Amino acid sequence: MITIKLNGKDESVKENLSLFKLLEDKKIVPETVVVVLNMNVVNQTKLDKAFLSNGDSVEVLKFVAGG
Repeated sequence: MITIKLNGKDESVKENLSLFKLLEDKKIVPETVVVVLNMNVVNQTKLDKAFLSNGDSVEVLKFVAGG
């Protein structure tokens, strides 16, 4: 297990976990969010190729329309 920061909170996750799998495990539909890994936006097409390391910071941002 490794420790990452997910939306500002420490979380233990499996080693060699991709961002795509992290979203899947959290029941988040990738097309509905923007994922920021260590202050860099990750392209939707690369979520399955971006793997987490100990100490990484992940922000999952949902956009909500209002008015």
